[in-house]
Amino acid sequence: MTDEEFPKDVLPFEEEIKKYIDKYVLEEDKEAHVSTSSFYRHYKDKYDVMNNNYKRIIDQYMHSSQNHNYEDVFINLFNMSKELHYLKNAFDYTGINSLGDFIYQYSYNTVIEMCKIKNIQFEDKDFLLLDVFCGGASIMYQHYILGKFDLSPQQAGKTLYQMFPDVFKISW
Repeated sequence: MTDEEFPKDVLPFEEEIKKYIDKYVLEEDKEAHVSTSSFYRHYKDKYDVMNNNYKRIIDQYMHSSQNHNYEDVFINLFNMSKELHYLKNAFDYTGINSLGDFIYQYSYNTVIEMCKIKNIQFEDKDFLLLDVFCGGASIMYQHYILGKFDLSPQQAGKTLYQMFPDVFKISW
């Protein structure tokens, strides 16, 4: 889409949303009686707060006692998306601090960490495969949340697990 084709009324709307987020964070700080210096002592910026929140939520689902393998994890994450409706809005932001990018980084780092714990060694091509899988899984998850797939959480989780590289399944 060229600049000429881009709807002109969207640009002011985007600017208003950015102003609202900035204003919201500042007002929340004041309501919580948190000084700006205290805020920045714990967080880099408002997106760091969001990522911290995403991590807390995903950790809760990842470390559930119901998880016995990656298939269970994937099913739980798709179930989570049905319970947490605000995730749909979270995908509206794109960029380096987006939820999609966070999911990619989180899933990649989790598998790598699990491999280190079990002292599993892999070749470079395996890490490239994991990179592609995690990027694709993040997009699949986003599309699922946005309603582009008519699958139950169980079906979506099983499908994603079937795509998960076999070489990493042993790391759970």
